[in-house]
Amino acid sequence: MKRYLFLIFICVATSITAQSFEIRGVLPWHNFLSGPTAWNEDDYREYLDECQKNGINFIGFHNYTGGGERYFNYVEPMIKIRYKNVLPDARFDDGSTARWGYLPMKVKDFAFGTDSLFELPEGVEYFGADCAVLAKTGEERYEKAQSLMQKVLKMAHEREMQMAMGFEFGVAPPEYASVRTRGDMYWMGNGSLVYNPFDPDAVGILYATIDDILETYRGLDYVWLWLNEHCMFGVDPQVALKNRLMNEFYRKNGKYYQSSDQEDSSIPFLGVWAQAYIQKAYDYIKKKAPSTKVIIGGWGAEYQMGLLLKGLDQTLPEDIIFSMLNPGQGAKAHPDYFKEIATNRKIWAIPWLEGDASLWHLQPRVANMKAQVKKATEDGLHGVVAIHWRTEEIKLNFETFSRFAIHPADSRSVEDIYRDFCLREYGMYAADHLTPLLVSMDTTGILNGIASAVYFAYTPSWGRLNPKQSELCRSLIHEIGNCLSNEKDRYKQLNLDWLRSVYEFTLLLDDVSRSIEPAWKLRELYLTGEGKGEGDGGGEKEIARQQVDQARESLAKAPVEVMIRTFASRVRSRGELGGLASINQRVWGEYLLLRDFLNNNYPLN
Repeated sequence: MKRYLFLIFICVATSITAQSFEIRGVLPWHNFLSGPTAWNEDDYREYLDECQKNGINFIGFHNYTGGGERYFNYVEPMIKIRYKNVLPDARFDDGSTARWGYLPMKVKDFAFGTDSLFELPEGVEYFGADCAVLAKTGEERYEKAQSLMQKVLKMAHEREMQMAMGFEFGVAPPEYASVRTRGDMYWMGNGSLVYNPFDPDAVGILYATIDDILETYRGLDYVWLWLNEHCMFGVDPQVALKNRLMNEFYRKNGKYYQSSDQEDSSIPFLGVWAQAYIQKAYDYIKKKAPSTKVIIGGWGAEYQMGLLLKGLDQTLPEDIIFSMLNPGQGAKAHPDYFKEIATNRKIWAIPWLEGDASLWHLQPRVANMKAQVKKATEDGLHGVVAIHWRTEEIKLNFETFSRFAIHPADSRSVEDIYRDFCLREYGMYAADHLTPLLVSMDTTGILNGIASAVYFAYTPSWGRLNPKQSELCRSLIHEIGNCLSNEKDRYKQLNLDWLRSVYEFTLLLDDVSRSIEPAWKLRELYLTGEGKGEGDGGGEKEIARQQVDQARESLAKAPVEVMIRTFASRVRSRGELGGLASINQRVWGEYLLLRDFLNNNYPLN
């Protein structure tokens, strides 16, 4: 009898652990041209079809509305925050903007004939989403962007997917710094304006934001409230606490957010500040649209949202869903304390299908996806939502995430996953010979850390490889060549060509960055006044001339054309077009500037 009961227990336990997550979601992130910022309706339709095919039942969006650091004037038009008849400037990025380190460039100026790959609407000169490049006014940017996202909501619901629209609370577009009627509408912190949740205008801006979401996206399932990534750094709580209402709220609730460093009063203040904002937003949403659910989210580093969740769990209504991006751009799984929070409320982990520090490179994360989704199962979490920008490059990461979100008890190994993928995409020979290399690359993380951080401007540090990384890329290129020689299926040949070009580009970008660096350093010396060659004995002039000759020679040898053509050869998605645009605007743009710098300041005799 005991043995019989034990077997029943095992069967029930297995059944429970095998259940799909309640929420199996995606979070395609707007800001870069390689992501949804440049998508049109057809791109969303294709993407949502792929999501449906893989069992995804939730899609969420994050909307920048200003903030700290480089986000100060970064405002996206999915949400229209009109308050006191002030309409902030907002837009999706396109080839004419410079908000993420892009050097503005018309498509016709793209290098080496790559402009021919871009089909632009009539009269348009820059690459971007149609809703961005066709808009003539600020009002039109909002109207066209919101019209597109209304269609996305409709398409998502048609595919039985729920949708969330989100924004960062406590920050606002820069135009609103001028509308304050009281002296403490905001406080300064790290160059950002941190809004006071007890100021009438700050609350008015919050309500205007929520009103627009609920009115624009009727039938929306969730409003997602995001803690700003940078907003609180450097805020002096003692200044903020001079506000009577803030002080009273802090004295009542600060105990829930005590830091391990008792001298650091910024953590309890940030917790109380976030609590006040979230509670006001929640109350207003429930008043205006009782059936709309509320999620909170943020970044998972130890100095960000991760320090606040335990306190927020004790103070916020239990029907607010918690979520947080996994730490280290997905290098780590969600924190262990999620397990405790999961007993009190719904909580979702957000693994990264890719990190935005390397968006010009492959980021194999099959092992991570499997491990992080399984941990979410073991800890009793209610959902997993995957953040990403690109689609083609993270295909297997996405499929792995989706597989384990639906079948958490799946026992397939990383090797099994890669072998099946290679067999389907690259052929039998590749399944036998390429799989071991790809598995090793994934599980060792050997390609981690290759920089192409498109949230900043390009520098010669991008794409630099160590000897082991270079050797791996060459080994993969060689093995892919063998696969091509043994594969007759045209579909698989094209996939192998695509994969080979990825590693060829990786090697070429390393070479280009190394070749550009001498001219780059010379320009820095010149602009700082350290390298103008002004010496009393002529020695510095001679050294400067030697540096110039070396820099000019190195720049001329940079394989920029081969690199750009190699990337262009693989383009087969909207995201890759965005990547090609970014490479033209950043690397080609800087190459031209460096060439002009040398010619203008150090002309040849």
